[in-house]
Amino acid sequence: MEIESIRERVKSGNYLIKSHVAQHALKEGFDRQHIVEAILSGTIIEEYLDSQRGLICGKTSLSASHDIYLHVVYEYSDTVYLEIVTAYIPDENLWESPPLRRRKRKKR
Repeated sequence: MEIESIRERVKSGNYLIKSHVAQHALKEGFDRQHIVEAILSGTIIEEYLDSQRGLICGKTSLSASHDIYLHVVYEYSDTVYLEIVTAYIPDENLWESPPLRRRKRKKR
């Protein structure tokens, strides 16, 4: 699914936030509006075609002086609604900066 189609669903209010999102949001200090901002400003960085899912990385502001990147996993199997499967602040140890690519694992 193209990013513009995803954004149109979100702008139209045709999205559902799954319960798993709330766990990360409470723990990490973001809310629904931050997820929407990340989707509207973000880029698809991974696609999982066999499960009709993808990963968006977008920037959002937690406060006037604190911007963060947020990862949002979405599912588009429904023809009307976009499902937000989970959202989280990417771990600096696993993602490059900005967190658009996973860090390469060191060979042992």
